[in-house]
Amino acid sequence: MMPVRTGMVVFVVSAGCGIAALPAAVPFDQSGVRPGPVSVTSTADAVTVRWNDEAKRPWSAEFSLDPKAALIRSIQVNGAAVVENARPFYQCTTGKRRGGWDEFFDLPPSHPEGTRSFAGELRLESARAATVGDRVEIAFNGLHMGIFEGSIRYVIFPGSRLIEQVAVMTTNEPDTAFFYDAGLRMTVAADRRVGGNMETLVSYYDTAGELKTVLSDGPERHPVAVRYRVIAAQTGAGRTGGGSVAVFPAPHQYFFPRDFTTNMGYLWHSSWKGVVSLGIRQLPDDATSYYPWSNAPPGTAQRMSLFLMLEPGDRHAALDGVLRLTNSDRFAALDGYVTFAPHWHYAYTVQAMEKGMAWVPPFKPVLEAMGVNAAMIFDFHGDGHPADTGETRLGELEQFYRACRVQSGPDFLLIPGEEANVHFGGHWAVAFPKPVYWHMSRKPAQAFQEKDARYGTVYNTADARELLDLVRAENGFVYQTHPRTKGSMGYPDRIRDSAHFLDAHWFGAGWKALPSDLSLPGLGERAFRLLDDMSNWGLRKQLMGEVDVFQIDSTHELYAHMNVNYVKLPAVPSFDRYGTLLEALRRGEFFVTTGEVLLPEVAITAGASAAGAGGRIEVRARVRHTFPLEMAEIVWGDGKQTHRKTIPLTETHAFGDFAFSAEADAGDWKWARLAVWDVAADGAFVNPVWRAR
Repeated sequence: MMPVRTGMVVFVVSAGCGIAALPAAVPFDQSGVRPGPVSVTSTADAVTVRWNDEAKRPWSAEFSLDPKAALIRSIQVNGAAVVENARPFYQCTTGKRRGGWDEFFDLPPSHPEGTRSFAGELRLESARAATVGDRVEIAFNGLHMGIFEGSIRYVIFPGSRLIEQVAVMTTNEPDTAFFYDAGLRMTVAADRRVGGNMETLVSYYDTAGELKTVLSDGPERHPVAVRYRVIAAQTGAGRTGGGSVAVFPAPHQYFFPRDFTTNMGYLWHSSWKGVVSLGIRQLPDDATSYYPWSNAPPGTAQRMSLFLMLEPGDRHAALDGVLRLTNSDRFAALDGYVTFAPHWHYAYTVQAMEKGMAWVPPFKPVLEAMGVNAAMIFDFHGDGHPADTGETRLGELEQFYRACRVQSGPDFLLIPGEEANVHFGGHWAVAFPKPVYWHMSRKPAQAFQEKDARYGTVYNTADARELLDLVRAENGFVYQTHPRTKGSMGYPDRIRDSAHFLDAHWFGAGWKALPSDLSLPGLGERAFRLLDDMSNWGLRKQLMGEVDVFQIDSTHELYAHMNVNYVKLPAVPSFDRYGTLLEALRRGEFFVTTGEVLLPEVAITAGASAAGAGGRIEVRARVRHTFPLEMAEIVWGDGKQTHRKTIPLTETHAFGDFAFSAEADAGDWKWARLAVWDVAADGAFVNPVWRAR
């Protein structure tokens, strides 16, 4: 009898017996599993993971080690199946990046080499499980997706019904830009009807916020524009029985930092021949001349995640379980803080001049419903007449200030600002603590400063020196928008020694999750690198969260693109006192967040090191969060180099509120900052604290 190995199946050849196929289970390594709230056991051909959820209900997930079988045999609660015979789904599209990893004005499909699309294929080779904190990650090696190679993994979170499905993939091709679609294909035999037809119901919230339930039929992936980025199906015992699953992406990390937030249908479903599929998707373009895909630098481990919310009950309960993780896409109220979001291009003034000041612009109810207390808008960015040197410009500014006053009240403040982009270099924004009238250029005969019977003092600026004189005279608040990318490529580096950048009125720069790199545990690394560089230059500059999108309405997928600044103020200032909010920002009395992690209290101080010298950083903070956390990081610099210490937070569970403390031996540190990130790359951070001398 001679065994012949073909792929992952051993065929045994025996005279008179024909060929019999014997399953060859792949090797499984569980040496990395430690005792804890998630247990792992295995047999010759399967692995079972067990844990309890937040209600102490017992769950189990059984995975197959047979390469020919469905990877997930079952996921059960109290012995009742919620998922059966399920397979992960992945596909990706790749292209070439031009101009470096931080280039925003790039469209991979326009590259001469074009783009390629690949389907993911799991050719199971081996498996392993390991404890991470009190969680367990089980990895199945042998996932191939075109130029990407890696594994499919499942992370089990104790005290939760949340599971992360993630393809961890690497490529060595240079300049790779990509996007991915993901899903889970589950057998739901109870929904099957004659001819392969199905009677599967899926539920979601539509863009108006109404709960919808529709029949999923046919093998095609049906895209759906939904609110809250989640879709659910009954799976445990068909559409009438118990047990359901909701799928959703990382709330912010999965979405490209576009200028437009229209909802392009990021969720999908299908139901055919006994299989129900739910998933997430991206589109190759949005009909603009640029569309920023994700980056995959060679050798980096890109985490292409999809989250599952398991539910013993119906689809609606599964959906609502996901909504809790983002507070239903609302920034939670926090005593002593005002939520503030800058950098919007609404072209509001020119519309208000046409429609009348009583017109309520569509952006206002959207921001209010999202829990935003104050916004700073940048009109005359492609609208109006910002380059005008006469009455037209002054009249538009007057209407701008008037319109912002009309829309402001006790619970909502609209601050007027401009992304002026003249004289100083790159793209930059300015806001004054009161209405100021100025021209962005002047005629030779015009003086720098004039008196006008209607507008009072009018400034006419011809160069950076005069513009700085204006900023100083009127206590302007200036910052570099989207630094080192978009229209600020190379800035503020090119002006780091200029009088205007060194001036105290230059606050710092904007922070946004731009670009995307799924190998990183957090977001916005480009801006963090700048912050750390500026601090090592000896400049006490800061980052402020910014959004930078254009027209919005209630149907948009805005939350995915959002961050917000929690500014320490007792109440929303009136329009006549909006300068108090700008002053609080200057003092650093705020933190930045995507919404899921809050840092209401942070103290960073110097302490004595183990050797007795004063080289220790001591951090004390209060942390509130929805998703389980991944890590905190203390980042510091000595004026030459940036250093960091990572503190794992992998024993935290969902919906926590706790006191955090950590220390780092940092030698001759000059500044230090803190950031906290959750398992979906959502996070919060504070700006650098400078060591007292």
